[in-house]
Amino acid sequence: MRALFCAFHKGDRLLRLSEDFGEIEWLVAHSPAEVAAKIRDVDLLILNNRICGPDLGVAIRDNMTARLKWIHFVTSGVEMGLAMGLPRDVPVSSAAGTNGPVLAEHAVTLLLATMRRFADIHRGQSAHEWRRREISEAIRSLEGARVCVLGLGAVGREVARKVRAFDADVIAVSRNGSDPNVSRVYPRENIHEAFAISDALVICANSDSSTRRLVGARELAALKKGGFIVNMARGEIIDEPALVAALCSGHLAGAGLDVVDGEPPARDNPLFDIPTVILSPHVSGGGSGENAYQRHRALFAENLRRFNAGEALLNPVHSALS
Repeated sequence: MRALFCAFHKGDRLLRLSEDFGEIEWLVAHSPAEVAAKIRDVDLLILNNRICGPDLGVAIRDNMTARLKWIHFVTSGVEMGLAMGLPRDVPVSSAAGTNGPVLAEHAVTLLLATMRRFADIHRGQSAHEWRRREISEAIRSLEGARVCVLGLGAVGREVARKVRAFDADVIAVSRNGSDPNVSRVYPRENIHEAFAISDALVICANSDSSTRRLVGARELAALKKGGFIVNMARGEIIDEPALVAALCSGHLAGAGLDVVDGEPPARDNPLFDIPTVILSPHVSGGGSGENAYQRHRALFAENLRRFNAGEALLNPVHSALS
């Protein structure tokens, strides 16, 4: 079996797969031009969602042959790969869930930081001011709060587990998920009912046509006044102008955002200047170490076994085949 790993920077830690699976003949490409030159005689293509773009899509589609039988993403997200255009009728799998604990850790960090007013604390420190009374009156606690998790995939379930440890009540909005750490699951058609009883919302849903602008002005208005919102999924799930309006009006007390709609955001994006917003630059997957790699290695090993046995792959990306 021959595989082509698209690693457009040489420090890609998941290149370790080529060391751990010596039974595969590995090729590595560092640019779309190298992909075009090497893809003709491979069975497996390894992609990273972050490097997918029009040039790479053309290089794949124009130069692949019928030998290509499997595409695997080393990332949970695949939307950029879908946007660039993947070959039809080639099974596609993703690494969904392998980085769940680290992503959930970042989500909970943003939630705590917004509720505990760490942006205000940092501003006071920077100004050499001791704003004890002002900040203590604004701080909120997770204990006894109700947190709604939007999306109960691997990340959403891990967020629920971690938030529950802070003695919060966790509910969820999901099409078909469930979890023992969630007290109640609402279908999407009842999203406003769930939001209306929630002190905070954590968005963990996948980005697809059904979730684009899923959280708009009406949904934000349904959240409790003084509520908090965290998004570490994809920026386009939220109607960003509506979010800005809800924050500026005081309807929402704060937001922790690892993603925005259009990255990197323009320097004049109002989210930079709203004092109740904490922006982290899409780094929720950062710091994932050996445990995350071992989860990915185990997933790849099982999918390799399934591929060789002619069985269905784990984490299939169905929409890529339509």
